[in-house]
Amino acid sequence: METSYLLMIAMSKRRQETRISKFMSYLLRHDPQHLKMDQEGFVDTDEFLKLLQARFNWFTKSDLISLVNENERYEISDNRIRAVYGHSIDVSPKLETVQVNILFHGTSQESAERILRDGLKSMNRNKVHLSRTVSRAKVVGRRKARHPVILIIDAKSASDDGIVFEKATDDVLVCNEIPPKYIRVLDDE
Repeated sequence: METSYLLMIAMSKRRQETRISKFMSYLLRHDPQHLKMDQEGFVDTDEFLKLLQARFNWFTKSDLISLVNENERYEISDNRIRAVYGHSIDVSPKLETVQVNILFHGTSQESAERILRDGLKSMNRNKVHLSRTVSRAKVVGRRKARHPVILIIDAKSASDDGIVFEKATDDVLVCNEIPPKYIRVLDDE
């Protein structure tokens, strides 16, 4: 009985952390509400925490720091916090430029057909998100389709032709867009 109770508490905590992380993403990527955000997407951590605590009153600064340390999507620097990528609002986080040979993008069959024809565009985000590994692309693609199509991006050729890739996290790179000539479908494994 005690084991199932502890499991239930752990599951409840995970659900709460997921809800908090989604709310953080919403605020830091799409709608900072009354928070003053700089051009790189940073807001004051204490002001941000107050906004979180209005919804999750038990959430502490220590909880926030732990959540950020466990999740590469966020960054805290000099008592300021931001989402590193995924913005639909007008911000431009400074990220490290990187050179890579191959990247991947997971998507639905329908979207893959459009991407192969028109290229990979940021749509309602500021940048296109790409994965370093097939497994990460599959995880991302499953948000859009049960059996995602994995696209291979010839990042080396794209880079040689002037497309700039930036490191958002260890697994996620971003760029403005990818023309179709650099994209192909990964053959079934």
